[in-house]
Amino acid sequence: MSSLFATSSISYGKGGKSCIKVGIRVRPRNSKEVSENDQSVLRSVGTSIMLNDSGKERKFTGYDFVLDESVTQCQLYKKMVAEYIPQLLSGYNCTIFAYGQTGTGKTFTMEGECKELNVDGSFKWDSDNGAGVTSRAMQHIFTMLEIPTCTRKSITVTYVELYNEEVYDLLGDDISKKLKIFDDTQNAGGICIKDVNERVVDSMLDVHQLIRHGASMRQTASTAMNQRSSRSHAVFTAVVEWDELIGNEKITRRGKINLVDLAGSENIGKSGATKGSAREAGNINTSLLALGQVINALTEKSSHIPYRSSKLTRILKDSLGGSALTCLIAAVSPTMSNRSETISTLEYGLKAMNVENDIRANIRARKEQLFQSLGIMDDYLQGIGGYLRDHTSTVSRAKLLSLADKVLFSKVDSIVSRRGEIAEEANIWYTANTESLDNLKQQFDELSKALQEREFEAMKEKFKLELLEDEIREKSDEIERIKGKSLESIKVVQNRKNDLSSKADTFKEKCSEAIELLKRRQDFLGRHSQKCQDLVAKCDAFEEEVTTKMGSELKKLQEESRSEYDSILEKNVSEIKENIGTANSLFDSVKTEKESITDAVKSQDELMESFKENKNQFSANFGNKLQEFKEIQNFNEKIRSTCEEKINENNTVSEEIELINVYAQEMKTLVKAPEKSETVVELEKYLSSIENVIGKIMS
Repeated sequence: MSSLFATSSISYGKGGKSCIKVGIRVRPRNSKEVSENDQSVLRSVGTSIMLNDSGKERKFTGYDFVLDESVTQCQLYKKMVAEYIPQLLSGYNCTIFAYGQTGTGKTFTMEGECKELNVDGSFKWDSDNGAGVTSRAMQHIFTMLEIPTCTRKSITVTYVELYNEEVYDLLGDDISKKLKIFDDTQNAGGICIKDVNERVVDSMLDVHQLIRHGASMRQTASTAMNQRSSRSHAVFTAVVEWDELIGNEKITRRGKINLVDLAGSENIGKSGATKGSAREAGNINTSLLALGQVINALTEKSSHIPYRSSKLTRILKDSLGGSALTCLIAAVSPTMSNRSETISTLEYGLKAMNVENDIRANIRARKEQLFQSLGIMDDYLQGIGGYLRDHTSTVSRAKLLSLADKVLFSKVDSIVSRRGEIAEEANIWYTANTESLDNLKQQFDELSKALQEREFEAMKEKFKLELLEDEIREKSDEIERIKGKSLESIKVVQNRKNDLSSKADTFKEKCSEAIELLKRRQDFLGRHSQKCQDLVAKCDAFEEEVTTKMGSELKKLQEESRSEYDSILEKNVSEIKENIGTANSLFDSVKTEKESITDAVKSQDELMESFKENKNQFSANFGNKLQEFKEIQNFNEKIRSTCEEKINENNTVSEEIELINVYAQEMKTLVKAPEKSETVVELEKYLSSIENVIGKIMS
């Protein structure tokens, strides 16, 4: 038994183990990132991703595919998804899902946009257009089922949404109706969604209408990551059941493919979600967290797998550690601002690669009796035998009764006697023809097998040829790019060479000019060296003469300054002495006044008047002297800053002033009497004012 889809690049026969295949798709920078100069931190090297993390380059390696920003929708499909469609039609379940943060191109990868459609909605699945994985996979299925051995086909489609941990039917009449999930009792490990709409599609026109209708019903909201961000998980499921005729057997195969567009995997703060949308982001993170926990448990081969922690993991149970072939398309952003989410997605993909599924096919075969020759021959022989028996008995009775013709009787008798011989000849003919028929059937089966194998080999070689052509085109494009870059580099090098050559010529000219100038300078120095020496000698003599004159002038100036200073100092000292004498005379007069006041206590009024007059006169004289003394003190302060050696003389003046204070204190003591009169009180006030003035002078 051989089928057109019995073999592909993923081959399991009756079943086997298969790990999740993971491919990384890097989107190009968008206009906002370009305008904000958000630099790219990713570069692809084969099946590895190099990421610049704060100046340190991290390497994420081991992926099945790494697709940079130049890869088209068609190239992605051929490399990552196309090989799963033959397995789907061979009876295996398949799941393709896109994972990554919002704005990395998950919905574009799964849905895309194809405008180059035929009237019936069909297109070439391997054509380079904008169609996404979902529509390409459906077109691929329809194309492969056009083989002549396909006697019956049935394709049933469902389209559901998981939003805020609730399931909604995107193809139903009531989008607000919440659907319930139950375990499938007929399929161990499977699930069924109650009341979900199952639509039978006969052409790609039906598929496009359902995809557009479902996409318009999806929950979307504008976030900081994307102006129209899908806020829900969408699961597009197609169940394909078909009959294939191989020899005398009819094979019924049933396969299911899940095409899943997951919501954004970024955190709430990064998404910019607020209030109600923050709850959405929280539930999205909850379901994706549950998905990560399931993957971790499967990777660690845990005894308990938490499929029931989220409805998303329940729906994808068959794809995660179940019996389905699974492919993960991890979409990432190349920019610095999304570095942390990109690292998280890359690590998520590496974990998913360790999940192992137990692959099983859904095939049912039954024998068909295409040739009814054996039954026909049995009926034919039985009819002949009955006819011969009936005919023999009838003829015998008729001839015996009516005729006695021995010749006729002998003929009838010979026929009757040859009945066994005729039956034996019929058996021989039946056996010979049966063997011949068996041989023909065997030859037909062998030729059919050979034809099917050759057709499959031809298709496989054609598919390989197309892949090689794609690779050749890619390599040619890469060679052209390298060639263009090489030509540009050659032009740059040539221009640089020309620039260097011109600069070298200019430098040579300048060197020649410099050498010529150096020669002229040497000639000039040779001619004028003696003159220069004479000038230097004259300069030295002039310098010595100027130094001598300046020294004598400076000495003379110092002597004049010193004599002027001495004269000023002597003048100040004499003035200070005069002031001290004046102060002494004033104190003497005060003593005299004290005696006169003591003698004239009885005539206080007259004495008071004379005292007031003397007080006013003394105040005026003392104020003038005080002003002069302040001027002298200011001048002495100036002199003291430059003449520290005269400080002792000023100290002498201070000591004399202290003597004045002592005299004033003695005067105050002398003025005291047992009974103080108004005159005495006024005198004490006067003396205290003098002390205050002297204190200010000291300060």
